[in-house]
Amino acid sequence: MSGNIEIITRFEHAFRAADQATIDELADPGLVDHNPAPGHEPTLAGFKQKVSGFKAIFPDLVEDLQDIIASGDNVATRWVVTGSLQQEFMGIPASGQTIRVEGMNFYLWTQFDGVAMMQQLGAIPA
Repeated sequence: MSGNIEIITRFEHAFRAADQATIDELADPGLVDHNPAPGHEPTLAGFKQKVSGFKAIFPDLVEDLQDIIASGDNVATRWVVTGSLQQEFMGIPASGQTIRVEGMNFYLWTQFDGVAMMQQLGAIPA
């Protein structure tokens, strides 16, 4: 299990840093992204495009990996990301607005509070 935790920890950091080489090293070529970005294929290539795009929009994105647990082949993480909007995002102009978003990954599924992020960016009312 410690090997799985190490792999997923590296993957989480690669995801937040848009480290394409590490993503290629750790991800299965047949990866299916169950949470693809609009206009992106749910493939490894689409996932990598999503990662690069998000990092460009929030270039100072920082992750606090709060918990990581493993049971057999399953690994779960709980995290908080912070960053500031530096490029237009889904029609929201770049404003420098900061976000703090909590989420969880159950590899290979992701859950995050997208509504809170959109509220913090002023796209929808609180």
